[in-house]
Order: sequence, then structure tokens, then C-alpha cells
Amino acid sequence: MPRYFLSLRYKKGPQGLALDEEGDELPDPEALREHVLETARDLISHSAIRSVRWHDCIFEVTDETGTLLFTLPFSEVADSA
Repeated sequence: MPRYFLSLRYKKGPQGLALDEEGDELPDPEALREHVLETARDLISHSAIRSVRWHDCIFEVTDETGTLLFTLPFSEVADSA
């Protein structure tokens, strides 16, 4: 099963990127997209980190080779969280 990585970008520049070094195994692109949306919603709704402006965050989703597959701005899911 393919492994995907959801790195979290908070601010521009290298200091603003939290790399996902573990990744998640998911069966297909549809399951990946749903997992990324669900994870973003969960962070916005349940995070104990109140100092982060979640609307400014972006997931950078890559595959095992490091290829960027897509990005997901949290602002796109914030209203539904």
C-alpha cells in the first residue's frame, strides 16, 4: 500500500514547515484526499495549540518519492470544521 506524507506549512520559509516523517498508508487517491480533509478538520476543531492560526496553514501532501501531489489550504475546510 502506498505511503503518503502530510507535511504542515504554517509560515513561508523553511522554518514554517513541519515535515511528516512517518506518513500514512492509504489504498488510493480518494482515501488520501478524505484523510487529508479529515486531519485538517480535526486539527482546526480539536487542537490544544491555540497560538496557531489554522486558517494560515497548508498541508503539503507528498508520496514516498517526495513528489508533491497536492496542497490543501486549511482555509478551504475551516468553515466545515
